[in-house]
Amino acid sequence: MTSNTAETRSTDLVAESDRPRVVDLPGGSISYRLRGEGPLLVLVTTLSGTWMRQIPTLRKYFTVLTYDMRGFGDSVSTTGFPTNEEHADDLALLLDALGFPAGTVLGLSHGGLVSQWFAVRHPDRLTGLALVATFATPSDSTGQFLTMLYGFLERDDIGNFWEVLKTFLFSAANWTALTRWESGLRRAMFDQYTTASLRSIYGGALAHTSPAGLERISCPTLVVGGEKDMLFPPERTRELAERIPAAKMALLPAAHVPPVEIPKIFNDLVTDFFGGTR
Repeated sequence: MTSNTAETRSTDLVAESDRPRVVDLPGGSISYRLRGEGPLLVLVTTLSGTWMRQIPTLRKYFTVLTYDMRGFGDSVSTTGFPTNEEHADDLALLLDALGFPAGTVLGLSHGGLVSQWFAVRHPDRLTGLALVATFATPSDSTGQFLTMLYGFLERDDIGNFWEVLKTFLFSAANWTALTRWESGLRRAMFDQYTTASLRSIYGGALAHTSPAGLERISCPTLVVGGEKDMLFPPERTRELAERIPAAKMALLPAAHVPPVEIPKIFNDLVTDFFGGTR
């Protein structure tokens, strides 16, 4: 009876899929969208606009849930910027509110850190897991680059922060495309941030260590990195994949944001791995 009720509530919500909706949670609210039809796929990153090149394809095969994390974009926090653990708990509460008992969770970059915590704190809510362009610990050059970026934020130098950050986003092969799309990328992925909100993200990344319990994940798991990612290079992808014995690792011909740089390759990988029919 509970399962049928959840399916009915979810279908009703999907019917108004392209309109953002809001769920109130302890400490604020979450702005979200539901689109498509099929098994639940939650796309996790700080701002939902990051997934603009995934939605048109993935909604054909999945019920796709996107949302702004509490304290970012259109989601409100009344208690300051949450920790990554608290963001993970927010996702569990969001799924409760929408009537979804479980689903596949796909986290990108900061969303990948949050998704690691979700997998450990709420393992019964997972039918699949994907960790994309993220890491287990910020070791070696990753720690150096994150420290450099955080330094710009400590000086409130958000302009130079962006100029440096964008060099990590696309590989040299697609750099011309990045320069052509830069204004759109900024609007979707950057301009809604404040210096304070970015400090919370990068401070959390520098302090991150993968939680104990990743080795117990048994659902289908995909760990994805960019072959040309200088920020979180393939070594970080391998380190993370090795902590999850059941995981499949994939390195894609991209830098830090494969979903944006090579959307067809990325979308095909996700659809094939998690059972969509193309």
